[in-house]
Amino acid sequence: MNGGNVIDDNFRKIAVENHLEGVTKLVEGSNWEEPTKLNIAKNLVEKIEELLGAKATYVTCCDRTTEHQKIVIEYNHKKK
Repeated sequence: MNGGNVIDDNFRKIAVENHLEGVTKLVEGSNWEEPTKLNIAKNLVEKIEELLGAKATYVTCCDRTTEHQKIVIEYNHKKK
């Protein structure tokens, strides 16, 4: 019985190691992190809009040498 368990344990160990190696290669080879972070940020901005009754505007700013994005959140507009 011990011999059978050793083979089974070795097989399980090899199978798990191969599976982990495959998953690691899949994750390292894909660019999932940036889109996921952007989606989380977008959801947070939507919640801010909802909580404050605000309006968010997404703006791309450019000058002669650089380009970047900006999120402007406007809320609490009143007449003076």
